[in-house]
Amino acid sequence: MDIKLVEAFVLLMRSGSLTRAAADSGVPKATLSRQVARLEELLGVQLVVRSARRLSPTEAGRAFHAHGERLLVQLQDGLASAQAQVRDMASGDAGSLTVLTDTHFSTTFLCGMVRRYIDQHPNVRCTLAIADRPASPAIDTVDCYLCSEPPDLPHLVAKPLGRLAYSLYASPRYLAGHAPPQRPADLADHVAVVLRERLAGRAGLQLNGRDASFTWTPRVAADTNDYWVLKTFCLDGLGIAALPDFFCAPEVQAGGLRVVLPGWHTEPLRVYAVYQKQRFMARKLRGFIDMIAGCIDEIAELHQYVGSPGRAPRGGGPAPSPRP
Repeated sequence: MDIKLVEAFVLLMRSGSLTRAAADSGVPKATLSRQVARLEELLGVQLVVRSARRLSPTEAGRAFHAHGERLLVQLQDGLASAQAQVRDMASGDAGSLTVLTDTHFSTTFLCGMVRRYIDQHPNVRCTLAIADRPASPAIDTVDCYLCSEPPDLPHLVAKPLGRLAYSLYASPRYLAGHAPPQRPADLADHVAVVLRERLAGRAGLQLNGRDASFTWTPRVAADTNDYWVLKTFCLDGLGIAALPDFFCAPEVQAGGLRVVLPGWHTEPLRVYAVYQKQRFMARKLRGFIDMIAGCIDEIAELHQYVGSPGRAPRGGGPAPSPRP
């Protein structure tokens, strides 16, 4: 049923005549008459008694008029609410925002960013999902994916946000059992724990100093595909690890990790915000990405989750010696 038919009938009941209804609405009398007749046809009842001078509602007409008045009020209220919500969404002040991220950016950086964003946009519901989990959403279904390796898909845009510096780290427990390297060549006497994807397909890790470079081909004691596991291996004294500086800053401050070969760093890692072209038009997403880009240099200060060194094995022995 066309809502215009209900509006025509309610207008007729308010005005009391076709002539006045036409004058109040600007709709021709013939059009209003056809609309009321069509409504009666659809309902299967007579709503008005027509005479030469006026139209009088039947009992069914009076009942339908009461329902019609309530229906139009509800419609107006609903439309006003919808307009307000759409305006809020367009301004970035309402709706939902789903962000996908690699695991090492989650608690270390994005939890703080989501909290800051919610403080500024309390009516936006935020979802923070971790990539590479069985229930992880697909990249093309989220608003934004924060990562270090953007997917090569034609409908996605990868906006560079900054670079993460990497250094070599080891725990005091490991260094107590192995002479700390004084130069890159000394790394041959040590074992490493590595992130599988950083080493895959490469001859070794490229270390860059102020005036020189060195390729380290590590003897691997353990490897993983997760940064948190890698840092835990390092804290437990399994070997030297190349890790993001921001990621290890709390453990360095707490004494759980030490920088190995200060002044030497592996290749920095880019950070990207990946999103669909059309989704960036939403103000709430544009505001979130701009906030991330503006805070990427503060990433070390925002990361406050400190890992604790593991206990020594029973018997209190030192960490394992380098593998032959």
